[in-house]
Amino acid sequence: MRQPMTDLPKVAICFASADMVHADFALSLAGLCASAHPIETSIVNAKSSIVAEARNRCVALAREHDAAFLLFLDSDMVFPRTALQQLLAHQKQIVGATYPKRVAPHSVLGAALTNGRVEHEGALIEMRHMPTGCLLIDMTVFDALDAPNFRFLVEAETGAIIGEDYDFCDRARAAGFSIWCDSRLSFEIGHIGQSVHRISSWES
Repeated sequence: MRQPMTDLPKVAICFASADMVHADFALSLAGLCASAHPIETSIVNAKSSIVAEARNRCVALAREHDAAFLLFLDSDMVFPRTALQQLLAHQKQIVGATYPKRVAPHSVLGAALTNGRVEHEGALIEMRHMPTGCLLIDMTVFDALDAPNFRFLVEAETGAIIGEDYDFCDRARAAGFSIWCDSRLSFEIGHIGQSVHRISSWES
């Protein structure tokens, strides 16, 4: 029987990737795993060029590990050693941290509910959409949703592609789940970008 949230649940730490990951992500992951004790954790990696497919594979692997929670950490993220404990402490079924886009103007991803609730003196904000780069999800959420849990959609009127993370949020909220953002943790994580630097002047 799955443990209640007040106990220390087993957590599958899952990341989707291609063949390689950022060194800074690897260092953050090592620090998080080293600090996780006494929480029982397993590390899951799904490789695919299609991120929705990789996320669905992560869910399947988390089930194989009999995890009570799945923590998505994207391979282009950095995060504090205590991120897992901070998210578990909220005792929410879907809770994570948000972060800026990697490209200018670096707008913050996700969207709060209009007139949404705020808990714990501003630490938690109820969200309409959350990105999946640092997101803790109770495995029972996946049981309540139709498969595949993650998929891309195309908006009929505009032709815009709806990302697998926002579609997941829409369906989770429709199924009765609330989605939360830890605003404090959001200031402690980073999204690894890429820049090109060129010589602007040169004197020999």
